[in-house]
Amino acid sequence: MFASLSATPNHPKSPRAPRRHRHWRAKSRFLCAGRCITGGEGECPIAALGGVSGASVATWICLLLPSLLYFGIALPHLYQSWASRPPALFPASLLLFASTVALLLATCCSDPGIIPPRQLIVATGRREHLRDLLGHDLLGGQEPCGDPYEDALRMVSDQLRQQGYRWCHTCKIVRPPRASHCKDCDHCVLRFDHHCPFVNNCIGQRNYHFFIGFTTSAMLFAFVALPAILWTFSKPNDSDDSVTEAALPWYRLIVLVSCGVVAVCAALLVLLWLYHLFLAFSGKTTKEHRRRLDVRSEPTFFAARGPALVDPNDWVDEAALFAQSS
Repeated sequence: MFASLSATPNHPKSPRAPRRHRHWRAKSRFLCAGRCITGGEGECPIAALGGVSGASVATWICLLLPSLLYFGIALPHLYQSWASRPPALFPASLLLFASTVALLLATCCSDPGIIPPRQLIVATGRREHLRDLLGHDLLGGQEPCGDPYEDALRMVSDQLRQQGYRWCHTCKIVRPPRASHCKDCDHCVLRFDHHCPFVNNCIGQRNYHFFIGFTTSAMLFAFVALPAILWTFSKPNDSDDSVTEAALPWYRLIVLVSCGVVAVCAALLVLLWLYHLFLAFSGKTTKEHRRRLDVRSEPTFFAARGPALVDPNDWVDEAALFAQSS
């Protein structure tokens, strides 16, 4: 269905032509010279961390703090206490932790299926290539007049409108069915599911698999780590137990309360995982289910990711970009 994005060569290198990620005007940000992209910081931004979402920081704390307690204290204590030491416990725990971190990074820093806005399509000369990828002209075949209601009628043909294509008056493009404009990141996303502040990114067609993998891995790791931590720090002090003897009562109380908070988060994560399992088998996104939309199209989790529509290292024609912006 889709062609490969790498099949189309980039524009000739020009000493005055900047890369696309230098002119990205949405709220999302490119990192590592355009190799990674993360979402908007509208949910409780932390100014001291450069505007990073507070919800995403809480996600990392809920993952890393119990992991430190588990691998540093609880797991060695289990090996000391158990007569039969399961040899697979440590590598299995390490594998779950590593996969959780990797999938969280992939969800946070990958392209969810961003559709470039009109001015960048023109400035990078990708119009024909995107038409080949998506099967329709994102620019609508003519210039918009600026009135959102009139453009919604004249920029989208009746045939495309019946198939679910809609006009985005913010990006000024004809977006495909099931795509939506994310107000938090300020761009359109293919098969938009929702914007998740806890991963600081949109969840869409190209990172939904990472999101489901992260929630699954994090849930399994919580089932392993939290009971071990709670068991270790809730035991009464013994003269032969160096771990619990060294842990002062106030210290143990803080650990138990913190793990209790993380356990509540893990329980909510299980509910979220079950909800998305239901969505995966029903073939709907979160937005479609909440709005009770009748969707007859490709599935969500069981569908292909498709190619990236945004190449952050495309060369940008600044003259064309400023002409579109004016």
